[in-house]
Amino acid sequence: MKQQTVLEVRHLTKGYGQNIVLKDISFSVPKGSIVGLLGKNGAGKTTLMKTILGLLCQYDGEIYFDGNKMNCQSAAVMSRIGSLVDVRFYDDMTAYQNLNYLLLADPRMTGTMRKQRISELLEMVGLEKNRNDKVRSFSLGMKQRLALAQVFVHEAELLILDEPFIGLDPVGMEEMKSFLKEMQRQKNVSIIFSSHQLDEVGDLADEIVAISDGTVKYCGTLRELQNRNKKYKIWFKGKELPVVIPYDEEKLQDTISEHSSKGFAVEKIEVFENALYQLFV
Repeated sequence: MKQQTVLEVRHLTKGYGQNIVLKDISFSVPKGSIVGLLGKNGAGKTTLMKTILGLLCQYDGEIYFDGNKMNCQSAAVMSRIGSLVDVRFYDDMTAYQNLNYLLLADPRMTGTMRKQRISELLEMVGLEKNRNDKVRSFSLGMKQRLALAQVFVHEAELLILDEPFIGLDPVGMEEMKSFLKEMQRQKNVSIIFSSHQLDEVGDLADEIVAISDGTVKYCGTLRELQNRNKKYKIWFKGKELPVVIPYDEEKLQDTISEHSSKGFAVEKIEVFENALYQLFV
């Protein structure tokens, strides 16, 4: 059975005058999956997320959410999407007050429901002890935690997170990765997040979309990326140069057997990994 797609980007091109930032971007997000946008700073990741969310307009191409053309003017559609992109706070308000202000927009929630939800969110991101502290006193990491709490204010089906781990210490990063995976497992939430760190993407993402200079260089799993152009280098006694073959077990055995029949014993076998940085140069 074909997996349902929650978001599909088709031939998206976005520029500012003569400066083309996104060039014919196409990829899809299967429902319930986590997709990592991998690329160095300035690759176009944030512009892509802002365009999907309707924060940037006047682009070429098409964006579909849940099978329908994206309508960022629809409150019903946008209520199904949570985002951590250009998050804003009221610095003179406390963490509790910032979250309460967002929840006031939901007429279905009573005061008691809001209090319970805010307590859950603050505990989730590790700010329960700072609930009454003004945001102006927060460190970068604390603000990032509060931003993540804002993302989860509503029960979103799709999360779009721009550099969600910036400012978090190693413990905080691992806690947030665990939480996002739990959201995926328990609630079938789909997640897109951006990063320029391969370990962050590799730990969390089911699939990777690697972007460089506004173009997609690779779509697929991390394992497939790491194995792309992976090779064996076989050194035989009596031969000055190694034999280089594709990373294939059957090919390896055939090569060893062929050279053994000619009197060449294996001296050593090396595996050359695909250099991931080559995607971005």
